[in-house]
Amino acid sequence: MTITRTTHRTVTFFHPFRLEGYDELFQPGTYEVETLEELDLMAATRSYKKVKSNLHIWSRDDKTTSERVLVLDPVILDSALVLDSDPLREEERARMIGETGNDAGQDDGEGPGNAGDDDSPSHTTEPGRAFRLSQPDQRTP
Repeated sequence: MTITRTTHRTVTFFHPFRLEGYDELFQPGTYEVETLEELDLMAATRSYKKVKSNLHIWSRDDKTTSERVLVLDPVILDSALVLDSDPLREEERARMIGETGNDAGQDDGEGPGNAGDDDSPSHTTEPGRAFRLSQPDQRTP
């Protein structure tokens, strides 16, 4: 038997953002998140592993309100929140937002199809990968 729990939290994005697996640009705002967690039976102390997150997106027009629920890997959501909240990563955030838009690559004349630039954070929609590549290795041999 697997022991699970669901945690509820509210997250706020201050900038437009993208999520891996979705082509759309999400607007800044406050979102409700439910995260399913499983008890880690192999851990020495009681701890839970995040299994999946549900991001609730509400939209409203003149007469109706609708809700959409995105099922995400918790790592993807956490990576997007880290990128959104870090003031030192403004350029990376701008590249990520404009990446699949109409103006992607117009400011420097380069696009995602250029050879040899595959390791650049501006050429990925994976927030986790972009985060890892933007952090230089400070260790000395």
